[in-house]
Amino acid sequence: MDRTKEILLKLESSLNGIELPNTGSIMVASSYYSLCVEHFRSIVTLTELELYGSASSLLRSLFESYTKGLWFEYCSSEVDIELLNQDKFNKPFGLIVKEIDEYRNSFDNKISKLSVAKKLNWGNLNNLTHAGPAQITRRISGGSITPNYNEEFIKDMLSFSTNYGLLAAGQLALLSGNKTARNTVLEVSRSLFKNGDNKAGKRN
Repeated sequence: MDRTKEILLKLESSLNGIELPNTGSIMVASSYYSLCVEHFRSIVTLTELELYGSASSLLRSLFESYTKGLWFEYCSSEVDIELLNQDKFNKPFGLIVKEIDEYRNSFDNKISKLSVAKKLNWGNLNNLTHAGPAQITRRISGGSITPNYNEEFIKDMLSFSTNYGLLAAGQLALLSGNKTARNTVLEVSRSLFKNGDNKAGKRN
């Protein structure tokens, strides 16, 4: 937990005060990335308070906000931006993921497919967000109603949120062109790979 909070604080500090291009798609995408980092912060805070049910219910929103940020950055049109501003944007999430993969694979087919992450995690993310059995069974301990989230679950939750929080921070750093932010993201990323903590594995 201490390591996760250290990463969060480094990322937040490096992103504080960055300047972004004031264009429609970039501002919308950046808002989604910012929301993802905020969800990361919320998951860390709720975990510190041992509110694991509330923390894990945000994992889907964390994943969605990063993914939608990518789509609006790389795939959206002015019409899409206008629909969003009118609260009429309703492209299915599966199609958003598919179009991101198609775009990124058009110039680098070695980039990890978001569709793979969605296939591995989507069912369980929905389960946790919508008060499914994955939540309820972890609130029963013997004959008592009390949180019963084991250490492996908590570790996986923090790993998942760190991974997507880092990815969102990386996109913000790239869009801003801020060297300090970019270097911090690279430093954190390298340390995660070195320690083998960069897992966005299947949520249980």
